[in-house]
Amino acid sequence: MVSRILMHVGPSVANYGVLSSAVAPNLGFASPEFNQAMKYSLGQLREVTGADESYTPFIIPGGGTAAMESVVSFLSKDSNVLVVTNGVFGDRWEGILSRYPVKFKILRAKAGQAVPTNRIASELMEGGYDAVTITQVETSTGVRMPMKEIAAAIRPFVKLIIVDGVASIGGERMNAAQWNIDICLTASQKALGAQAGAGLLVASESAMSLLQNPSISGYFLDLRNWAKIMQNFLAGGGGYFSTPPIGTVFSLAESFRKIEVETMETRIARHRTCSEAFRKGIIEMGLDVVASEHLRSNTVTGIYLENTDIGQFLQAAMARGVEFAAGVHPEIRDRYFRVGHMGWIEPAHIMIALNAIEGALVSTGRKVEKDSGKLAAKTVLDKIIMA
Repeated sequence: MVSRILMHVGPSVANYGVLSSAVAPNLGFASPEFNQAMKYSLGQLREVTGADESYTPFIIPGGGTAAMESVVSFLSKDSNVLVVTNGVFGDRWEGILSRYPVKFKILRAKAGQAVPTNRIASELMEGGYDAVTITQVETSTGVRMPMKEIAAAIRPFVKLIIVDGVASIGGERMNAAQWNIDICLTASQKALGAQAGAGLLVASESAMSLLQNPSISGYFLDLRNWAKIMQNFLAGGGGYFSTPPIGTVFSLAESFRKIEVETMETRIARHRTCSEAFRKGIIEMGLDVVASEHLRSNTVTGIYLENTDIGQFLQAAMARGVEFAAGVHPEIRDRYFRVGHMGWIEPAHIMIALNAIEGALVSTGRKVEKDSGKLAAKTVLDKIIMA
């Protein structure tokens, strides 16, 4: 069996120490070790999202979708929500909000593009909205939104700015407090690089005050049931509402320890350099990137692969040791594939991925100049390897 590297869009490249930390036999959720892991992880969640101590952090069972649906806790009956979506995972808000007694309108962009900031601001200015949801990095296309710019433009016109950072937090810059973002959410297994199984979010004081309103949310994901427990963990104690993802929390704590040592500045720079090198190699091999150039993220890249059986290509790449992701955007589903370069991504992974793509392309009948992608990527990677 070929040893594989996982460059899916989350989970992605693994770190053995982080994932093995999830195996903690005979440690339960009432243990001092778990309480300490939760306290540390909640504090570090604030750090990586740029939230200050006025924000309440949450780590709940589930994943990114669980974190998304828990945001309904901050809404009231007939709340008016603007959904800004650049793809499949931004569209997920429609599926969530349609289950609750709220109103919403959707602004959509075409595949590889983003809803313009001025269009968002104009709609909020005229629409009387209580909340807006925006996806920082759209997992289905790799499109990144300029969140600092957007938040500044829309802040005067809406009560709650909600950012889906599932595919971005840990690999992209997020300064929730400085940018005046109310809620920022993510998942344990994406750019944070921990075990799957937890949804994470931070909520501002103004957002938390809304939990005093009557609840329209369900039971398990109603953050009213979790808020006091999170405060207990932050104070060094513990608590119980439902069984927490014990192994995932230990994995998160180890991931946060490594992030603290690396620093977020260095981590973001590593993600940025690796993504730039990867895309330079892809383009040199004659392939096109789905996201418009000024919208390309540090964590996910969609790559057009026209007139090719995508499934056959992905299997050929996997046979060469790298697992990528199929396309999911309905406009272009059969014309592209996706690559995750997040979490514990390193220059060596980029070179291995490009080698697998070259081999898979050749096996499916395409002509590619040997090593062209790797040589192009090397010109970027050498800058950090030599630093």
